Amino acid sequence: MINLFEELNKYLRLQTIPVGVNLLKELPELKVKVKDKKLTVCQQIAYSRYYGWSTIATKEFSYCVLGASCAGLIKTPERVIEGTVNCNIYQKDKDAAKYMQQNMPRINEDIKAVLTYPLNRPIEGIEPDVVVFYCNTAQAMRMVQAFLYEKGGQFDFSSSGDAGVCSRAVAETYIKGKPVIEIPCLGDRRFAMTQDFELAVGFPYKMKDEIINGLKATHKAGIRYPIPFQIPEGCDLPFEYTTQENDLN
Repeated sequence: MINLFEELNKYLRLQTIPVGVNLLKELPELKVKVKDKKLTVCQQIAYSRYYGWSTIATKEFSYCVLGASCAGLIKTPERVIEGTVNCNIYQKDKDAAKYMQQNMPRINEDIKAVLTYPLNRPIEGIEPDVVVFYCNTAQAMRMVQAFLYEKGGQFDFSSSGDAGVCSRAVAETYIKGKPVIEIPCLGDRRFAMTQDFELAVGFPYKMKDEIINGLKATHKAGIRYPIPFQIPEGCDLPFEYTTQENDLN
């Protein structure tokens, strides 16, 4: 059995910890570090990826209405579906705002809680529904290559510029059972410490063997991270900066 944490870091050298995410339909007794705090889904993931802490949030503590509705914790409020929350902010009018919200992935199940934890400290007896990690564009390229290794084709992704990790990396991955790469949203950057260079990646845990095999095979073929630069011999230094023959005496 592969150690997913070790394999991802072997081939990607991630700066923060990959995170397991579970969409719980019941509330078992769990030992969790962060609970009963008003948090967004992206903040839950931030606790796990930066600090290595497990978190859990029920609907009473899922603070962002977009994240809570995308994760299936609450029925999506009318003000969200009708575009009131994003009208004149992300879209110019109510129709455009409504159209954006109606295209945002949301889990249509009775989810009781969102659970997050670092993959290097899994919770006993639980396998993630979804794995989420953050990376740079070169690492994201390696993941696309891994996704396409078995079947080829092309990797497509969508973005709304809002509700990034909760609607796409978590909800869309969970709903479609396919990997996702997403641009983190403003809230993720402002409240969950996501950096300018980062992309969010989500994939179903059940795909772990296929994905690691894709990373391993393409690595063996010579496609590696960090990307090895070609360093030229006799580079274009000014003459006075070069070691000359009389310098050898």
